[in-house]
Amino acid sequence: MRIKPFLRFTIFSIILMNAAVLKTISQENGKIEVKQIKAVQAIVIKADVPTSEISQKMGELYAKLFGYLGQNQLQPAGPPFAVYLSFDPQGNTVFETGIPVSKEIQGTDEYVFKVYPETKAVSTLYTGPYEKMEPVYTELEKYMKDNNLKEKGTAVEVYLTDPSVVTDPNNYQTIVYFPVE
Repeated sequence: MRIKPFLRFTIFSIILMNAAVLKTISQENGKIEVKQIKAVQAIVIKADVPTSEISQKMGELYAKLFGYLGQNQLQPAGPPFAVYLSFDPQGNTVFETGIPVSKEIQGTDEYVFKVYPETKAVSTLYTGPYEKMEPVYTELEKYMKDNNLKEKGTAVEVYLTDPSVVTDPNNYQTIVYFPVE
């Protein structure tokens, strides 16, 4: 994903502002827990692509989202994320890419302002390449089953590291969570 220097600085600034939070999170790597996820308002773009093209499409969409925020002189209010609405390893995946914002903004047909409500979720921190995340999902699903937790939404990934800043995929950090009842 190629991001303009201004946008890269913006992402990096968010990470630095949350350094204490990230330090705490990094100490919890791989630990599964149930926690409250605060409500998030964001600007999002929805996509429906062959599963093999998720990474490329996501990079394009984040570049567009950061460009849209820049054009509207807005700063991100948190790290970028993706909400997976459907996943078919042999077919298409439908997802929303989003960037949190601090206030309601005017969207368009493509750029949609959306509020994700506060929710209870099963969550973990994964460190490593995006393409090797499947075992994380298996562990989260097992945890939900073992603890009689019913899924009430779809998977969310919150990207704590920017691949244009952290170049070693083994150091990417992603929070993965499933909303539960």
